[in-house]
Amino acid sequence: MRHFRLVLLSILLIAALLLALVQWNLLPSLFYSGGGPGKTVPIPPEGARPDAASGPDDFTESSGSLKSLAREITAAAPDDYGKLCAIYDWVTANIAYDVEKAKKMEDYGYGAEYLLKYRQGVCHDYAELTRALLKAVGIKATYERGEVHPAPGKTEHHAWNRVRIGESWYGLDTTWGSGFVDQEKGRFIQRPSRLYLTTVEELARLHSDPAYKESREIEWRRAQSAAAKAVYLPEYESGLLELFNKTRNKRGLASLQQEPGLSGAVRRSAVAGAAKACLDEEFTLDQLNGEIEQNASQLRLAKAGLYAFTLWDYPFPAVEEIYGLIAEQQDLFLEKGDYEGLAVGVVRKGDLLVVVLAGLSYH
Repeated sequence: MRHFRLVLLSILLIAALLLALVQWNLLPSLFYSGGGPGKTVPIPPEGARPDAASGPDDFTESSGSLKSLAREITAAAPDDYGKLCAIYDWVTANIAYDVEKAKKMEDYGYGAEYLLKYRQGVCHDYAELTRALLKAVGIKATYERGEVHPAPGKTEHHAWNRVRIGESWYGLDTTWGSGFVDQEKGRFIQRPSRLYLTTVEELARLHSDPAYKESREIEWRRAQSAAAKAVYLPEYESGLLELFNKTRNKRGLASLQQEPGLSGAVRRSAVAGAAKACLDEEFTLDQLNGEIEQNASQLRLAKAGLYAFTLWDYPFPAVEEIYGLIAEQQDLFLEKGDYEGLAVGVVRKGDLLVVVLAGLSYH
């Protein structure tokens, strides 16, 4: 009887131990270590760390605010890829790169919670927050870090993410996708781009090949600008006329008078030029010249001098800088005394600014 009680007690102790292991998720690891026959175990790309704790600040997903934010961002997404895009777009549009922190990292905090609080940080913070938001909606994401080459002869330590959806892996860099640093002015320019949400292989090439990165950024800029609506900029038109006249007055020349009869023609010419430039096609002022010739007698025109100026930039500089760039390019005909009138057309199409000038002499 005593022996029976000892056996029963032993069985109960073993059962209690097994139950505890199951509850602690330890039992499977004791008996199973990999995929067996007929079971496919996907192998992630080299360097990927699909499990947790791979960055400097492994965000604890108990944060209610982050989970709520992730659910809010992805509320309208139809599937996991839509959630990935929504989170990428939110981070790149709402988080700024901290130029000052990059100079002296030890003076600042770091990680997902830090970035969510201050809304500005460096690449490691971007990667941590992106990963945490994705994990909060059930998407497997990794934190990656290594050396990248953003420009010829330049190497930086950087951080980014990889994401697994189904059997596919994606590479995303929300730091580079959020904008760029204006090196001359030492400030960050928010300029969200989907260019850095792509395949793992494409992102690796963007990180390692500066010439390829530049060519893809140009392609992206042209495509975005081609799809954008052309917008007239009357404040630039009047501003340029005023600046031309200031220069003429300093030289003892009479002010140029705005010619309303050709304002539509020069604007249409600027729109046509913008469309051509977005496609990297040659643009001429032949059509505008033809329109001016047709209206010459009605407007009492003796001659016209035509000029076109294009600028790719974001954000656009002030009108004074545009005037300076135009004046630098040539001995501008508008600074000569035989012109009396001016028609100006300024159009913005995405990141492209086009200026068309028609200097006019009258009978």
